[in-house]
Amino acid sequence: MLTSEEKDYLYEIISSVIGEDHSIKAYKPSFNESTISVVEEMVEANFQCNANMKELIKDLLGGSARLSKGWLKKLLKGTKKKLSKTQLKGYGCLASVKSRWKTAIISSTI
Repeated sequence: MLTSEEKDYLYEIISSVIGEDHSIKAYKPSFNESTISVVEEMVEANFQCNANMKELIKDLLGGSARLSKGWLKKLLKGTKKKLSKTQLKGYGCLASVKSRWKTAIISSTI
């Protein structure tokens, strides 16, 4: 059984990753050990998403030393295979992590 303070802190962690969400907040009184497990997995998924995005940006910026006309097209041709292997997460990790984990968080409280 989680204390009220632990539930509050758990919700702070959730909202720091996916933003304020009133439907999840409504389930805060029902947070439990299962919710902790789901949130732990969510944080790890968010970390991996951010790592993938950081790696992609690092790879793209690695070619920035050749900033002559047409550099981006050349760079994209060179990294096409790598881009297909990278899991891009929409307009950022927030949206993909939220869409993937919101239901799991709510389901963990039942």
